[in-house]
Amino acid sequence: LESDESDTYFAQDVKRAHGQLMDETTTIDDAVGLADIVLMVFVLSAVPPKRVPRFMKQIFDATKCGGKVCFRDYALYDLPMMRFKETHSIHSTCSDADGRTPRLYERGDGTLSRFFSLDTIRDIFESSGFIMEELRYATVFNDNRKTGERLKRAFVHAVFRKPQD
Repeated sequence: LESDESDTYFAQDVKRAHGQLMDETTTIDDAVGLADIVLMVFVLSAVPPKRVPRFMKQIFDATKCGGKVCFRDYALYDLPMMRFKETHSIHSTCSDADGRTPRLYERGDGTLSRFFSLDTIRDIFESSGFIMEELRYATVFNDNRKTGERLKRAFVHAVFRKPQD
């Protein structure tokens, strides 16, 4: 982070701010209790389901006690989910309870795209030790000016807190 030296108030805040990029190669020792706030924006949908428990343990370990995780990712029935062809779905443990609605898709480039319900996100975070503070669907309308089409997007928005010791 950079600051304008003439703004002393902002300069003091920048000295307290620290950003840390984490991925699966980051060792826990490098990040234990490092983060007051963790931003998980369209991250979990790209993590293979088998790796989610380990990934969430890393997030839990990296978050300070009392720290928060701000989360946003794709919700069930978001526009891209509705556009995926059946041949791109990966039938796995990511299906609805009835096993009929796939929630995990593989894009043409081989990356994953997963779509979540509120219950699934609650279960993932609470089973990892977090406490739910906020959990809801967020819908956004994007207007395509060229085609005049109105596109409805759906996301899961959440805030979770790591308990105090």
